[in-house]
Amino acid sequence: MAKNSKTNKKIRETLKALLANTGRLILIVAACSIVIAVIMHWESVMVELSRLVKVLMPFILGIVLAFLINPLVGSVYQFLNHFIFKDKRQRGCKYTSVALSYLILLGVLTVTIVYIVPQISESLKELTKSLGYGYNYVINNTAEIQQKYPFLPMEDIKQLLLKVVPENIFGYGTDLAKFVFPYLYNLSASFIKGFIDVIFGIVISCYIILDKEKISKQIRRIIFAFTNRKQAPVIWDTFRECNHIFNGFLYGKTIDSLIIGVLSLIVMSVIQLPYGLLLSVIVGVTNMIPYFGPFIGAIPGVIIYLVIEPKYAIIYVIMILVLQQFDGLYLGPKILGDLTGIKPLWVIFGITVGGAYFGVLGMFLGVPTVAVIMHIVNVIMEKKIKKRMLQEYKNL
Repeated sequence: MAKNSKTNKKIRETLKALLANTGRLILIVAACSIVIAVIMHWESVMVELSRLVKVLMPFILGIVLAFLINPLVGSVYQFLNHFIFKDKRQRGCKYTSVALSYLILLGVLTVTIVYIVPQISESLKELTKSLGYGYNYVINNTAEIQQKYPFLPMEDIKQLLLKVVPENIFGYGTDLAKFVFPYLYNLSASFIKGFIDVIFGIVISCYIILDKEKISKQIRRIIFAFTNRKQAPVIWDTFRECNHIFNGFLYGKTIDSLIIGVLSLIVMSVIQLPYGLLLSVIVGVTNMIPYFGPFIGAIPGVIIYLVIEPKYAIIYVIMILVLQQFDGLYLGPKILGDLTGIKPLWVIFGITVGGAYFGVLGMFLGVPTVAVIMHIVNVIMEKKIKKRMLQEYKNL
């Protein structure tokens, strides 16, 4: 009887393993078939995906908005709960936090549109005129410049300017609006088309933020339902840590870049460098790109100042270097800590690949994405190493 019992147990284990392997084989074959079918009908698949994205755009916008504004909602909630609601009426505090967060966002957008955009527009008009004067001076006085600076290949520079710079681009001068009007019109048309999607996206984002605890529980239930007892906690903790890395990096880097942009504007106003607001906005935005952002943001300013007044370019470069050192040595670590924890080589990889495939947005999101992927890889590797060490220990 004992032998029969052992034999039956071995048969059951063998059948169980065979069924598991057969299931895996079926899944692999099905996945390969789907990939081949997608490749063979690539154009049709892309058309259908584009249509699906348009249909789901309100939900996509809602998820993105909820993801971006959630840290602000959390900060506002903590403030209101501590000073006003006193740990009472949690639901009312949550609703108020969401409403105030969107009001703050709306206020920032209003201030930007009413006060900052017109100043940037004026700076662009003045800059266009200045660059136009510089351009005409180089084109019409090549020989004179060649005498002053014999080491410069002025004829080649002139031909390059004539080839690269569109004809009469500087002729618009102060009437820059006429030059950009077709683009503004197309942008306005696109905005009108997407207005309903944005409204629905905002509503969906509010529901996501208000129900984030329930959504989190549902995701956790799905993980625990479709994975075994040992894997489920690891997967859930990894998911939470990835969200912390990605969300924390974006939120922290946004605050860091805003501070750097404001500091740049203050310093440029004190030392009276022209186009302070325009260049500070560029510096603040490009500072979102780790390591190389400040230098990328400095390039337009250096070019502008070299055309207008070379001494301004030197002062501007020194200012950018000081700000970059302050950000890299003190401000960045203070705000971000070691959220990504990846080496500069992987930072370069994330920026390069993200920029190549997704442009400027890819450069912004490349680093946190690489950090999340590396965290997942490290978790898997740690698990494999522990399992192998345990197996070796058992075999001793």
